[in-house]
Amino acid sequence: MTQRLGSMYSPRAARAALIVPLVFACVAVMADDLTVFKARSIITMDETLPRADAVAVAGGRIVAVGSVESMSGWLGARDHVVDTRFEDLVLVPGLIDNHLHPFLGAMLLNTDWITPHEWDLPGLRVARTRGRDAYVRRLEAALAESADTSDPFITWGYHEIWHGPITRPDLDRLSRERPIVVWQRSFHEVIVNTAGLAWLGIDPGAPSPHHEIDLAAGRFSERGLLVALGTIGAHLLAPERIEPGLARLGDVIRRGGITTIGDMGAGGYLGFEKEFAVQQAAFGGDDTPFRVVLVPAAIETNPAGGIGALADAFDGYAALATDRIRVGRHVKLLADGAFFAQYMRMNPPGYIDGHEGKWLTEPADLLALAREFWGRGFQLHVHVNGDAGLDAVLDILAELLDERPRVDHRLTLHHVGYSSNDQLRRAARLGVAVSAQPYYLWALADAYAEHGLGYDRASQISRIGGMLRNGIPVSLHSDFTMAPAAPLTLAWVAVNRLTADGTLMAREERISVKQALRAITIDAAFALRMEHEIGSIVAGKRADFTVLEADPLEIAPQKLKDIPIWGTVYEGTVYPISRQ
Repeated sequence: MTQRLGSMYSPRAARAALIVPLVFACVAVMADDLTVFKARSIITMDETLPRADAVAVAGGRIVAVGSVESMSGWLGARDHVVDTRFEDLVLVPGLIDNHLHPFLGAMLLNTDWITPHEWDLPGLRVARTRGRDAYVRRLEAALAESADTSDPFITWGYHEIWHGPITRPDLDRLSRERPIVVWQRSFHEVIVNTAGLAWLGIDPGAPSPHHEIDLAAGRFSERGLLVALGTIGAHLLAPERIEPGLARLGDVIRRGGITTIGDMGAGGYLGFEKEFAVQQAAFGGDDTPFRVVLVPAAIETNPAGGIGALADAFDGYAALATDRIRVGRHVKLLADGAFFAQYMRMNPPGYIDGHEGKWLTEPADLLALAREFWGRGFQLHVHVNGDAGLDAVLDILAELLDERPRVDHRLTLHHVGYSSNDQLRRAARLGVAVSAQPYYLWALADAYAEHGLGYDRASQISRIGGMLRNGIPVSLHSDFTMAPAAPLTLAWVAVNRLTADGTLMAREERISVKQALRAITIDAAFALRMEHEIGSIVAGKRADFTVLEADPLEIAPQKLKDIPIWGTVYEGTVYPISRQ
């Protein structure tokens, strides 16, 4: 499996020669020693040296890339191990999911899933449920099977298009004593029964505490959800639930071959410092084969002490950072509503049924937040879904550039569910990057062609080809649980543009496999301003690799999502999935 070699005999080399063959799951060497990983092929994502078959690592960083022969200078000067376990496998840069919510994921992994699409996660396999009768039967069965009837029953995955309308009276018929919370597929909305309202401390006969809360229907949406989220979150984020929830999420991340995630909205559940401490406890140890980049969210439009005080607090978070739990000078802002809930703001002709989307942050408030953080040099990450939302964000960016020009500002648009080609040309001129959500197309395009947008606009969801044609750096993200935390699956959707029903949508917007690989490696690192450390296999960068059992550039594009992931290498240490 491994060979220990050196330029001269030394006692240390002799001892290591005896020890190294016993080490399989983790290879750890002295900082001045080299481990040379040989592979069937290495896809470097470096345009100067796109392919290699060996990579040398020391001290967690890449020392050399090429072939064993090309590394003769290094190998003659240092003790080294030649590790051949990957000789029939393919290495790519460690995969990156730059928009994921660890606490959201951990919360929902502690709920009962009833969803319109199948899921296959570690310890959780979910068959699809469609039709109102089938949904109600599944909900009744889950309630009956629930072990602790004293706890609120919380289920995630409901969507009206597939499951029909569900309101408070429907849930009251299932139980008037036990609180029931039905979490919509978007996460941006819940529906509760009367007992659920009582659990939330809300009198159903009193006036609604927020204009986005419909007490008769038991529905809390968008900012109205924040009224309910405190109680629901306290329940699901209790230590006895959050610790196993984060552990399960860690398994999901590892199985996806991911070595870096972006927590895009840190602080929104427990407060930033508490969330940092919890993630440091969960993921900060040497046994975690990925790093977390925390991006705090500016959710409050009128925070205590003003926006300046909020920015001061964000400035101080960087001092908390560790090697695995990073904090950069980033901030997340939110424009319009959820794509899964059809709350995104759409330009004319709008929605088929005439409803309007919602603003998570009114444009004037969004401008005020953006102006403060822009002036302090933060990189802005903006959640935006509809084309009207995108117009508002681009108008704000243009105003900021006029007021205070910045070079390489790298404002990153997140999701961008629907955009026009004209908007993308403008976005490119303004210097944006995009972190796109391709799974919207797979999950929603067929349904939204009939309900909401019409075929032409629904087929053009996630216009990633247009983004690349205009020279916009594009990455792909899961926003787990909006999509699986599986970068190869996201890449497969962007490459093939096939829906869950097998429909090819807007073939002109397909991208190449190579472009898709960039979007989950080097361009995903670019969006986090970490391309100097990760994203490609280049000397000096972190030794992060994802180990594949097939070559994504040689197989049929339709098979991209089916490539088995053998494991990962994180900063030079090997983590086989089968041994986790």
